[in-house]
Amino acid sequence: MAYALEDEFGDIIGKARRGQNISQSQIATAAGITEAELARMEQYTLKPTESQVFRLAEILNLDGAKLLDIATERWEPESPQQISDAALAVITISAPVGGWPVNAYLLVCKATDDAAIIDTAAHPDLVLEQVDAHNVNPTAILLTHAHSDHTDGLPQLQTATGCETYIHRDEPKPRSNTQLREVAHDDVLSVGELMVTVVNTPGHTPGGCSFLTQNAAFVGDAIFAGSVGGPNISYQAEIESVRDNLLSLPDTVRLYPGHGPSTTVGEEKSHNPFF
Repeated sequence: MAYALEDEFGDIIGKARRGQNISQSQIATAAGITEAELARMEQYTLKPTESQVFRLAEILNLDGAKLLDIATERWEPESPQQISDAALAVITISAPVGGWPVNAYLLVCKATDDAAIIDTAAHPDLVLEQVDAHNVNPTAILLTHAHSDHTDGLPQLQTATGCETYIHRDEPKPRSNTQLREVAHDDVLSVGELMVTVVNTPGHTPGGCSFLTQNAAFVGDAIFAGSVGGPNISYQAEIESVRDNLLSLPDTVRLYPGHGPSTTVGEEKSHNPFF
């Protein structure tokens, strides 16, 4: 069976290297390996030794023990993908975009059957199928960020549901049929009786944000199980915003990312090599 994490060893060291603007030649020299060997590690065609993992972790400011667990495929989140409690349910919709799975979610208020559509996974038809299958009433579309694999099909969803769409004020705006509603850190939205708080998590994109309610946080590409999203805008902003605004939450809060399996704050504090 394929390893369940979105990012493997090669992704992690590549993201850390690029985020800190360090060349392959610089890393290879410092680690005592060839540039070709480093490139093969980043491309999954060469497995590192334990000593190489720890040396690379030290150079890249990663946690060596956590990185080794991922390099040797000894860890993945143990908790189930879905959550359901007295107040809310989460429905995960995962579908390939460009060959790679992308997640959208339905956040359902169990008291009212109202639901928020969180991202689109670029497959609006699948989202609408799940809306019908679970007999819920969409009241809002929440976008964690504007990348096309998370927003394609937005106009179709808007037309089908009549929902308003919310996106962070600092984020580039995707194609939309209606005027987008802008939000900022600490804004609170309602989905039925659920209160959903907007949390800043930029770095992957300028205005990336997460949506927090009860014991669930929808984090887009800010953090994955054992990794982070590509730091396209700012590595420092991504690391700091995730650490300060997500990993400061109680350990039991479940994190629902845009790619890969769900995880928890506690698991990421114990196993994510970036923190």
